[in-house]
Formats: sequence, C-alpha cells, structure tokens
Amino acid sequence: MDLTQHSHIASLIEPLRRQRCRPPPELATYIDNYLLLDINALGADLPRLLPSAGAICFFFYGTSLTVRNLHTGTQETSTDSFLICNRHHVLDLSANGATGLMVINFRPGRLRYFTDASFSELQDHLTSTTDLWGARASEVPDKLAEAHTFAECASILSEFFLKVLKERQATRLDLMLDLLYLSPATRIAELAEQGGWSLRHFERQFASTYGVTPKYFARVARMQQVARRLALEPGAGTLESALDAGFFDQSHFIHELTKLAGLSASELARGVRERPHFYNPKALQWYLCHMNNMVSTLGAVNISLNSPRR
Repeated sequence: MDLTQHSHIASLIEPLRRQRCRPPPELATYIDNYLLLDINALGADLPRLLPSAGAICFFFYGTSLTVRNLHTGTQETSTDSFLICNRHHVLDLSANGATGLMVINFRPGRLRYFTDASFSELQDHLTSTTDLWGARASEVPDKLAEAHTFAECASILSEFFLKVLKERQATRLDLMLDLLYLSPATRIAELAEQGGWSLRHFERQFASTYGVTPKYFARVARMQQVARRLALEPGAGTLESALDAGFFDQSHFIHELTKLAGLSASELARGVRERPHFYNPKALQWYLCHMNNMVSTLGAVNISLNSPRR
C-alpha cells in the first residue's frame, strides 16, 4: 500500500505523531484506551514493552513492525496485525517505514471477554489478529487506511470489538485482580479471604483464568507502577518511585527488576523516557470509579488501595 496516498501520514514533519482516546462506555470496562501512532520514518522507535499484566493489540497498515526480544536477542518482523500478552520478556518495537498504527490497550485480565483462547496459549508470543478473530479482523487495517480522522479510526475499532465481545458479566475474580493490580503489596491470602475462597483455590482459579499466579501478577504490577510514574512524571526519581510502589528498599527493587526484566534502574528509566510509551495519564480515575461500582455490585471488600500515582 502506498502511504503517500494518505495525507494524514504523508504530510507529517515529525517522525511520530500520537493521539489517544478512551473507547465508548460499553467497551471501557474491558479496553483502557486507543492510541494512534502515525509514523513517517524508517526504523522509528516505538514503545518498549515490559512484562505486563495486560494485553496489547496492534492493527497497522503500510509496512511491517519488528519486535526485538531483549532477553534472547532474537527478533520477529510481522506484516500482519497482531496481539501480544507479554508476561516474561522485554520487547522493543520498531517500524520499518511509514506506518499507520492503532494500539488497543486491554485492561488487565479483560482480553478473555473477546476470545475463547486462554492467556496461557497467548502469552509471550505474537498472535495474528486473523488467527484470533478470523476474517473480520483482516478487514480492519484496510478500513483504518481509508479513514481520514482519528475519530473515524476509533469508531472502526469500537465497531469491531463490539462484534467480537462475548456476553459475560464481570466476576468477583476480576475485582480481586483489579485490587491486586492497584495494590500489589496486598497479601494474597487476604485477597482470597475477601473473595470467599481458600488460598489454594484462589491461586488455582487465578492462574487458570489469567495465565500467571497471583504472586507473579503482583510482582509485575509493582514494577509497572514504577515504570508508569517514571514515564508520566519527568521529575520523579527511580528510588522514590520504587518505594512509593511498595518496594522495601533499593536492593529489593533492583533484585526484582533484574529478575523480572533483566534491566538496571537506569535502563528502565531510559526505556520509558527516551521512547514513546503506552501509559494513559487519564485512565486511573475512571478505573477507580469502575472498581467502586464493581464493589457495590459484587459485594464490599475491606482492602485499602495503594493507588499508583498519575
């Protein structure tokens, strides 16, 4: 496809332009935000993906994307739109030319409402959107390429995800996951008790539903709190951010960062500050309101939230 035909890319002066919005209310429970990246430079750096608690979908048109695994040194180039549930690796993305890229950030654990594939099947590799959702997914990039505005792109995505959304109700397990995501220092046994389960039953149910143990999920969420603050607050210090996220001290943070991501503290900071990032500065307030509604619907819990700072 010749991107010079699309003025919203060809007229760019900067190598990367970003626009972001929330999905409509009927999808906001499941999807955090849509992000448009208009790229007009060969090899333009895209966000670094740390081990995470969620899933990210990339619909793109124009050229290919390359995903480089910092752990293994390997890389994979894809000309097809794909989804990543990255749990255990650090991945650097780059574009191989002018590209229109729509990024869909799913809320932790909520991808399961759009597919019967399990997180265990999907995690740690690229999954073609066509393999996941069939022929209707293959039509999305062409529709995005013909769109003239970001609002049109967002509408195309919303129409698609409403069609593949399954009829399911939020569960108490989702609420426990959200509580752990926002307060990763919470004792797992305490969460199990709040949910009305034994510790062993809760751990089994959590792992079978979300693909990782609650303990690992909490470790990743705590690291992501630090990365989020470093990305959104230029003046924040790494140690200060780590302590606020619930790490005991500097050595605890460095040990966890090395084990989870294989990065030093300075490499973490550079990765989220010198590259674009996917963190949404306006999402937290909505998330907390949504959780309060879930608490009212599913039953009150008595766990205080150590909410990540904006």
